[in-house]
Formats: sequence, structure tokens, C-alpha cells
Amino acid sequence: MRRQLSWLLVVALMLGLTSMALAQSDTLVIGSGAEAIGLDPRLETDVPSFERINVIMEPLVKFDVDMNLVPCLATDWSFSDDALTLTFQLREGVTWHDGEPFTAADVKYTFDWVLDPANAAPNRGLYADVDKIEVVDDNVVSFHLSKPYSFLLNNIARISVVPKHHGDREDFRQKPIGTGPYSLVSWTRDDRMVLKANDNYWGGKPKMPNLVFRTIPEDSTRLLAFEAGEIDIFQGGVVPHEIQRLEEDARYVVQRAPGTGYNYLGFNTKVGALSNVRVRQAMSHLINREGIVSRILNGIGSPGIGPIPKALPWFNPDVPRYEYSPDKAEALLKEAGYGPGDIKLRLFTNENPTRMRIAEILQFEAQRVGIEVEVFIEEWGAYLSRIQETDDFDIFILGWSGQLDPDRAMIRQFHTDGANNYGKYSNKHLDTLLDHGRTIPPDSQESIDIYGLAQEIVVREVPYGFINYAEEVGLHHTYIKNWTVHPYAAGAWQDVHLMVKEK
Repeated sequence: MRRQLSWLLVVALMLGLTSMALAQSDTLVIGSGAEAIGLDPRLETDVPSFERINVIMEPLVKFDVDMNLVPCLATDWSFSDDALTLTFQLREGVTWHDGEPFTAADVKYTFDWVLDPANAAPNRGLYADVDKIEVVDDNVVSFHLSKPYSFLLNNIARISVVPKHHGDREDFRQKPIGTGPYSLVSWTRDDRMVLKANDNYWGGKPKMPNLVFRTIPEDSTRLLAFEAGEIDIFQGGVVPHEIQRLEEDARYVVQRAPGTGYNYLGFNTKVGALSNVRVRQAMSHLINREGIVSRILNGIGSPGIGPIPKALPWFNPDVPRYEYSPDKAEALLKEAGYGPGDIKLRLFTNENPTRMRIAEILQFEAQRVGIEVEVFIEEWGAYLSRIQETDDFDIFILGWSGQLDPDRAMIRQFHTDGANNYGKYSNKHLDTLLDHGRTIPPDSQESIDIYGLAQEIVVREVPYGFINYAEEVGLHHTYIKNWTVHPYAAGAWQDVHLMVKEK
């Protein structure tokens, strides 16, 4: 009897292992450095959320890996001669995950919701020049503008369309449906999100039946899980000092591409000493950018200069540079009337290992010139809520991704009324420049000149201390095929339906 029971246990174990193997072979597991805040594209602003959103829902157009705008739910688009009407031809035969047809009414609903002040959409300002959205027919929708807006199409590419018949559901942010290649099955916060293939996806049945996002905030722990085979792939948060070893290991594939964002030290410009520009300039001189890139990031990325990436034509190479210099910092503090011990600051960041190390370095450098800095590390969601919803901070370390044009890179962050102007910075001349810049042809010399001057103002007045420009790094096992690292981190998995797992 005992022998029979033992044999049954062995059989059960073997069946369990076989089941696990099957699950692994038909499941793509993606590692993520942070949990999503939510899954409503009208409300979310963070990369971890959009990594997940972009496999469930889709925009009208999207950026490919070469950062070109390509069709998605729209197959074609055009501006009127006066640049006041943008018309989209929608893809026909697309259905939502519940089988209902996707139509122009869904597009109108989504953007009307964002434009309604009662809904407090954080990025409403990016679409403020849209005066009216017209449903021409089920497959054609027109955006009528109050004035030309040069970068509207770029912003439309960053917000997925929401189903009109589900969008007002109270739990939509946690249980959305979309038109994308995968639909949500379950979501266990701070652990995993499970999705299944949408067999009726307009882009073709996904190659992988199942998709799992595993949330592993600590970079070294995520790497251990990857090397143990618990996750198949991830982008961002690769342990810098492991890069060379991983690149030399035949079992893995490392992909690198210039990023579209940066990390920065943000200032609450309305509190105490930080309201003095000389103090903010002094703090910027305490950022050892070259040292951070070479020693902390192991050569990933490059030293930060300003709000616009160097690859963009609007980049101004002549803005002021804040070389690492405690002596200059000390002199600026003295000019501002502050001596050792006069300034005490609270620095907040999240559980990102690189940011935590940078925080420690800044704390040390500040102490050298007599500034006392207390560091607080918070969970991602709580941290983001603090920075976005309160002014209960002095300085903070955060980053931006997807800064693909000067409007997106500046107006939300530095305009007096900017939706993401967390530090309450204000300069009326800058406001005028940013308001005008979005109305003129982006390929004109006037556009280059306007945004060149805008950068000079921002860098000189230091609402941010720019730390480093990003470089996107992706890591996957050799059995993963049909994937390319995306320069825009939020779009990393938008083509996941094409990926295969030869295991």
C-alpha cells in the first residue's frame, strides 16, 4: 500500500512538472521593474503602466522602433490645408475583446473624456487645442482645432482608444478591455499580471498563447530570476556592472539603443532656499554627471544637459553647462546668503537601485558644502502620488521617457500651467515661447530658435538638475525571437504578438 502511494505521488509529480513545462513553453514571461499604477490610458502617465496598457489597448497611430509614426487603429490620416483639421481613416473589421465593433464613436468618446475638465485627465493640456471631434461615419473621424498644433499627432500616438460602452465602468482602471493582441485575465498587485491571446486580433493571432508580467523592483533580483529561467525577457533596469558579462554570454542577447528620456533632480521651487535660483544652480553643480554615467551606470547613457535629447534637431548645444564643482556650489550658496547648516532638504525617490545610489551620492556631496539632505525611499505608487498629487517634498529624483519632440519635452514640465510641473516653476517669457512653439511648422528655423531659447531659460533657472540621458537596454534568452529593443520604453511590448519562444 505504501509502495502504491509512493508511485502515485511520483506520477502526480511528473504530471505536475509536465504541466509546468507546457505552461512555460506557451507562456512569455516579461520582467518589469515596477508595478502599474493603473490600466486606463486616460489617467496613467508612467512607463510601467503603459508597458501593460499597450498590449491590451491601442492608439490610432504608434511609434515603431525607428521612431516613425505608423498605422495602428487608423490606416491613414491627413491635415487640411489650413492645418486646422486632422482626419483619420479607421481600420475596418476591428473588434473589442468582448466582440463589439470598434468605431469612430469610441475615438470621439476617448478624447472628449480627456478634454472634459470634470475628469481631471493629467494630460488634457496636450489636446487643449482640439475644439471639436467629429464622427464623419463609423470609419472616419476628424479632429477640429482652434489653432494649428504642430505636435498633435505625436500626442495622439501616446493614448490608447477606450471603448465607449465600457469606459465609464468604475473598475475600468483595474479591468479594462481593448482591441489589442492580449486581454487581461488576472492582476495580483506587486506580483504578476496574467493575459491571454486575443485570437481575433486584427493584426493576426498572437504567436504566444499566454503573457505574464512579473513585477520585480530590485534589478539584481530580476536578473537572478532571468538567469534562473523564471522570466524570459525584460527592458530597462539591467544591472549596469553585469552588462559586459551578459553581452559575452552566448545564452543571452543584449540589445542597446539610444533612449528618448532622462533622469533628473527635481526641485520644489516654491519652498525655502530652493526658491532662490542660485541655490538650485549650486545643487546642479553638485551632480557629478560624468562620474554617475561611468561608475554608477557603467557607461549606459550619457551625461545630462537639458530637457531635449541630443538626437533631436531642436537640441541646443550652447545652453549653460553645470560641471561638477563643489567650489562653484559653495560660492553660489554664499552669494545667495546661505552658510553651512542653513539649508536642510528632504530628498525623495523610489526603490530604483540606480536612483537610490544617486541619492546617496547627492546626500554626501551636499553635506560637503554644508547642506543637510535626508533621503526617503518610497514604493513606486506611493512615491508617484507624493510627487504628482502633493507638494510635500523638497527635491526628488525621477525620469521622463518618450521625449520625442520639444513640446512634449517641455510644456507639461515647465509651463506655469503644465500638468506635470511638479515643482511649481514659473517663467512668463518661457510660457509665451512654449505656447507659440506648438503653432508653427516643426521643421522651420523659427521652431529651432524658439525651443533653443526655451532650453536656455530652463537650464539657467534650474527647475531640474539634469542627471543623465537614457539608453534603453533589453535582455532576453536566445530562444526568444522577433523582438527589438524600443527607444521608447512604454512601447517595448506593443508588438509582443509577433514574438516567439522556441523552447
